Amino acid sequence: MTIESQADEGRVSTDVNDRAYLGFGTKAIYGLGDVASQLAWSLGTSYLTVFYTDSVGLATGAVAVLMLAARILDAVVDPLIGGLSERTRSRFGRFRPWILFGSPVLAVMVVLTFTAPFGNGGAGFGWAIGTYMVLGVVYSVVNVPYGSLSMVLSPSTRDRVALNSVRLIGTNVGAVLISLVSAPLIIQFSGKGGAMTVRGYTLTALVMGVLSLVLFLALFFRTKEVVTPVRRERATPKSTLTALMSNRSLLALAVAFLLVMLGFFGRMSTVIYYLINNVGRPDLIGPLMMVPSLAGVVGIVAFANPAIARRVGKKRLAIIGSLGSAAALLLLTVVGWSNLWVVVILSAVYGIANFSIAIMMSMVPDTIDDGEVRTGIRSDGTGYASVSFAQKVGTAVGASVGVALLGAFGYAAGAHPTAEVLDGINVVANVFPAAAFILAVVPLAFYRISEDRNDANTARLEAMRASAGDDV
Repeated sequence: MTIESQADEGRVSTDVNDRAYLGFGTKAIYGLGDVASQLAWSLGTSYLTVFYTDSVGLATGAVAVLMLAARILDAVVDPLIGGLSERTRSRFGRFRPWILFGSPVLAVMVVLTFTAPFGNGGAGFGWAIGTYMVLGVVYSVVNVPYGSLSMVLSPSTRDRVALNSVRLIGTNVGAVLISLVSAPLIIQFSGKGGAMTVRGYTLTALVMGVLSLVLFLALFFRTKEVVTPVRRERATPKSTLTALMSNRSLLALAVAFLLVMLGFFGRMSTVIYYLINNVGRPDLIGPLMMVPSLAGVVGIVAFANPAIARRVGKKRLAIIGSLGSAAALLLLTVVGWSNLWVVVILSAVYGIANFSIAIMMSMVPDTIDDGEVRTGIRSDGTGYASVSFAQKVGTAVGASVGVALLGAFGYAAGAHPTAEVLDGINVVANVFPAAAFILAVVPLAFYRISEDRNDANTARLEAMRASAGDDV
């Protein structure tokens, strides 16, 4: 295997884990891939529930069922896409072709999901659940290979931490863009009166879909896969599954991801209700939803970087971040929502602590390397898909349970919220996700790959690839 080193980055150590093979341009374009993902996906996670309940007129119970069903389907699809993509053979590599051909379809589905041609009756619900399910499947077709790319663009741990940190920066930048421009665009496209209409949502989705497509195509043309399996023969689905199930650190990480996503997306899907009803500032929805994302960039730069990860340890950093997210939300619950600046500050602390997600993503390639050393089978696609599976389940449960709890606490679109309803929204938007972040620490305790063990794995794999190349 040949890796082209960048001339503008000085190298000192001969340890592959301590060197960075990728230049800034490649890392930046990889991060823009998650900006594209957020433009296509976060519009749905942030606005789709309120679109269905307040603009289309679907009941909260129906929306909860819709969210759960669609995300469970995604979770089932992800391992299939992971397995198919890692066994793909083409001149573009294993994962990049999926991005090339899937991203145009994804852009179309983003727009169709934010339409309501059949109103809010049975046919309208069928259209909603159908388009949202297809959107989720197509998103998996693009996003699972995109996530897997971080494992094959470079063998270096330094690069992988940087790639996943830049990726989460892209996540936050995309979320900032969604928060900053979505509400104004929806209102502008909706016409006079200030109400958010179906037309406003549809045209906004069109803008986001086109931007997403442009960024995904840029990612395809500016990246190159260089890490290949040591074994030249294709692993069978059965052998891959057996190797995957024996990878205990990967399974522990997947469970932790499930819980973190349960908290993260559970809050993302309900925080808009909190801002409108509890904080009472619908005029500040965009800026307030932007605060955690902007703070998240600060957290990633400060804590989710190769130097800190090396010094503190990825596992310890992930635990610190998860507990920090929970602490900020619990403080927000106790302090209350009457003081706008307290809401802003604690939301920023919550966003900073979300650096744990970037660290956890950078741990996934380490589990793949560890599995290849132990079993001889490299499962980039199915390995990432198992984590994506957990993410989707966490997203599904978080979003659906959050909306269902809102209904259980008595929330009704258009009705003036009582004190009990406001307390319920506070629990759903803050206490529920905080509990999930705390529980994520339990499976992280079972993650067993230390920095020294990862160094040994990387060195061994490099030697095995060099030996395989000499034998050709």
